[in-house]
Amino acid sequence: MPREQVEAKLKETLSKASKGHSWTNPWGVKHTEIVVENEVVGTIWEDVDLSSLSLGAYWVGPWGIKAELVKDGRIVGMMWLKP
Repeated sequence: MPREQVEAKLKETLSKASKGHSWTNPWGVKHTEIVVENEVVGTIWEDVDLSSLSLGAYWVGPWGIKAELVKDGRIVGMMWLKP
């Protein structure tokens, strides 16, 4: 799948997304769910504005696309996109 299509899908999904439940793992890293229509579609590890995220690396598989979420050159989360 071309990068331009994945970027468009990411922006479309993030425009409908909100932050969900947060928790801290045993190593002190805070995880916050990314929720679209009551479905968890990803997680972020830093408190960032979802609309400010961009696409990093991504993988296309049989069940969808797994995408890195990038802010200021740092990977701050992961998201699953439906094809």
